[in-house]
Amino acid sequence: MKIQTFIFNWRNQYEKTKQKIEQLKSIGVTPLVINSDDEHREEGWVNIGEESYFTDQFIAALKNFDKDSDVLFHIQGDASYDNWEQLYADAEKYFYETNWGIYAPNVDYTWYDSERTDVNNLDFGIQNLKFVANTDCTCWFIHRDIIQEYYKRGLDFSPYKMGWCWDIVFPAMAYLMRRPVLRDYYHTIQHPPGTNYNKEQAEKEMAAMYNGLPEDIQKVFRYIKGDRRYLALYYKDE
Repeated sequence: MKIQTFIFNWRNQYEKTKQKIEQLKSIGVTPLVINSDDEHREEGWVNIGEESYFTDQFIAALKNFDKDSDVLFHIQGDASYDNWEQLYADAEKYFYETNWGIYAPNVDYTWYDSERTDVNNLDFGIQNLKFVANTDCTCWFIHRDIIQEYYKRGLDFSPYKMGWCWDIVFPAMAYLMRRPVLRDYYHTIQHPPGTNYNKEQAEKEMAAMYNGLPEDIQKVFRYIKGDRRYLALYYKDE
């Protein structure tokens, strides 16, 4: 399995980003940095300007995703971990066991904690793996099939600067494709609380984005944000 790794960097995350680069290089992984920090614009990084937020960063990652890669692995600059090698190994191992569409570690601080996202009426019988409505987008592996579905449907998130859409719509498409959305509770990423963007603007953008989605994705979106038990319906035999 070929996994292409991206780190999103922005102002005040440079030291953590550099630390992850060195950690990953030590296990033979060279990540591509999507950078929105004008104080640190390094050669080899994709420098897109400080006015760019999550959506522009994610679009830049998609544009730089190699056609021969199987998986896009995205890590936020403020995320920290000490066992990346095992995480990569487990992502590949569980892909061959489950054919996941999205796989992610647990995150110690996220709105989508286990109580808000675990889908308890779906189960592979693997102790540390849970179906989830939303993995969070702090650190996640996305199979190219999900990315290709995004393009196939002609979706365009570019008007929604803050990016409250990717971590809902990508899992929604995965459920529609009957491709598991999994969180691995064996791994927990450290992620600090707090944010430096305008949540009110992000919520307005998310509402506008939802209204423009195809009806079938809207339906799964509602399950993800509302009653996630209904996500199990997508795994019933026709």
